[in-house]
Amino acid sequence: MEILETLAVALGFATLAGLNLYLVVLVTGLAINQGWVDVSSTYPDLLALGDPAVITAAGVFFCLEFFSDKVPWVDSLWDSVHTLIRPVGGGLLAIHTLGPTDPAFDVIIGMLAGGTTLVAHGFKSGTRLAINASPEPFSNVSASVAEDVAVLGGLAILATNPILGAVLCLGFLAIATWLTPKFYRRMKAFVWLVANKTFALFSPPKEEHLLHAGLTSGEHKALNSVLYGCETDPTWSVKVLLGKAKSYPGFIPHTFGRLVADSHMPGKLHFVGRRMWRHYHALIALDGMEITHEKRLFSDDIVLYDLAGTSKLVFRLPSGHGDMAKRIVSELITLRDGDMPLPSDRKMIAQTESELQSVA
Repeated sequence: MEILETLAVALGFATLAGLNLYLVVLVTGLAINQGWVDVSSTYPDLLALGDPAVITAAGVFFCLEFFSDKVPWVDSLWDSVHTLIRPVGGGLLAIHTLGPTDPAFDVIIGMLAGGTTLVAHGFKSGTRLAINASPEPFSNVSASVAEDVAVLGGLAILATNPILGAVLCLGFLAIATWLTPKFYRRMKAFVWLVANKTFALFSPPKEEHLLHAGLTSGEHKALNSVLYGCETDPTWSVKVLLGKAKSYPGFIPHTFGRLVADSHMPGKLHFVGRRMWRHYHALIALDGMEITHEKRLFSDDIVLYDLAGTSKLVFRLPSGHGDMAKRIVSELITLRDGDMPLPSDRKMIAQTESELQSVA
């Protein structure tokens, strides 16, 4: 039982360090220094945290983090700097909690604890990135206070019931592992839209090159693999950002990809997206779907939905591509109604458009 409690405390320190390393060291050091907890017999190596020099250093850095954590974007900059610092700190806390062990075991514990701290840190920084997308600063303050309260509560539970604290930490880590990739996908999409809107102020987008853009080799392979080698003849494709995907389980929101129209499949639309290092494919049946263009602050959206409200798909182009979005809506309506031109007709249309542009 004593071994389990020691491992539980090590896990708790590693997890809480990912949220606020300096607060963990400061509070633990004060508790040891003031005699609130006695670790001389259970965790003797942690006595170093009670040294006044360690407490002072942790207090100074905690004050810096306390104010940085509440300012939008400054908190994300602070988190990026601590991407290496927190895992190292969490690993050292876990190693000292376990006390003298075999050096090889120290390395293993250090890696496991550092990885645990990194998961908690990733959740914290990912949450902050998502929060920073909002225009008001109050959510940053609320999130910072909630994190500090969680750290203080976690330390109190570890001091009274380490096993319960470890169970709560494992639950948090499971949720963090599931949510963190979603936060980062959402933030990556937001940064892409904002960057494109900013660049468009200095260099207007050349929309004529977007609608007839070809597939990459990976996208073409993903499309053919799903169609089991059937002949494909993409008539047009366009790079988009997938936004909302209600009642479409095959779609991964906030991923980039291409909408692909295929002359061999009227009434259907392909989406070839990319997640991590692989492409994935999803097929959209346009029959019965309403198709419209909606302008947003940072994007021009192509929205597919049914009147019953049971399903909805949103594909986003950067702001300033309103004409392109309208062209795509027109193409999709034509595809939905089964009036898509043959490939030879499409080439004639593209050639005519090019000639008109050169004359203009």
